[in-house]
Amino acid sequence: MEKERMEKERTEKLARERAEKERQEMERLAKEKAAKEERERLERERAEKEKMERERLAREKAEREQREKERLERESAEKERMERERIAKERERIAREKAEKERLEKERMAKEKAEKERLERERIAQERERIAREKERQERERLAKERAEKERLEKERLERERVAKERERIAREKEKMERERAEKERLAKERAEKERLERERIAKERERIAREKERAEKERLEKERLAREKERMERERIARERARAAQEKERLEKAAKEKAEQERLEKERAARQERERLAKERERIAREKERTEQVRAEKERTEQVRAEKERMEKVKAAREKFERERAEKEKAAREKELMERQRLARDKALRDKMEAERLARERERTAVKVEVKKQEGVERKANATQPKAPAAEERRVSSVRREEKTADGGKKK
Repeated sequence: MEKERMEKERTEKLARERAEKERQEMERLAKEKAAKEERERLERERAEKEKMERERLAREKAEREQREKERLERESAEKERMERERIAKERERIAREKAEKERLEKERMAKEKAEKERLERERIAQERERIAREKERQERERLAKERAEKERLEKERLERERVAKERERIAREKEKMERERAEKERLAKERAEKERLERERIAKERERIAREKERAEKERLEKERLAREKERMERERIARERARAAQEKERLEKAAKEKAEQERLEKERAARQERERLAKERERIAREKERTEQVRAEKERTEQVRAEKERMEKVKAAREKFERERAEKEKAAREKELMERQRLARDKALRDKMEAERLARERERTAVKVEVKKQEGVERKANATQPKAPAAEERRVSSVRREEKTADGGKKK
């Protein structure tokens, strides 16, 4: 009786221990399931954040382009309005001068007919010169607009190249993550040698991550070098363009001065001849000539001042635009680099955490298996002395083993 009682107590103790182990195993499986769901949730959140970031960058780009387009349209409209006002004022001035000359023409005597014809020829020559300067100014504005359009097209091409490179980087990142997933599956299938292979895989993984980081750093440095090289070439091109424009302006100014000097000499020669032929009207003709010269000189000075002012305004606007664009590019590059470093840090932390959890689960699972094997050895010894074990107990042990195999098969998948 005492032996049966002790055997019964031992059997009950073993049953309680097995029940406790089954409960712990169920809790472990529940924890692993929750951890898996948490990883999937983090992966979904990361994908959603990346999507939102791409959408935000696209919206900001569209807004910048729209603002730039509106600014250019406003500047063009303002230039056209000022040009129309200037032409209207010029026409009014010409009309007033013409009316004044017509009135003086009616008042002058017949003997002044030759002088009036000469003055009329001078006026026509001046008008032609003004029209020529106006055409030259319009041509400069057209060339400036063409240069602005070329710069805009170049910016759009650079933006498309940047987006393509970003897509390639994302594709490489996805491919790298797929390789890591395949590597984990292979390691799960080779669990029999996991202790030795795990140490080798961790060392190889660390080396691969170091190489990947080094490659990413090299790519980033190469991109920065190319960006600086392109910016330098753009500055050199702008400098050459400015030098060419300055040379063209100097040539035109020199031609204008030579033409004015020739006209002045011609006028002086004609004036001397006219003074010899019309000695009695020498004083009146001298006064008229002096007034005409003053008006012409004033007009030329005003035109030169206006042209110089327009040139300085254009140079200033181009310089400010270049500085703004350079600052925006540098800011975007810094933001992109910061986001990339943050993303890599988050990915590394998540991988380290998942690796630590996996190693902890492996160690726990190994300890449980060792304990189960020890318990099975004890049970086999007990069964050797008592071959008639209860059928219900055998079915429960088989069920626990089937659940362990099912859990291991789920992790392999």
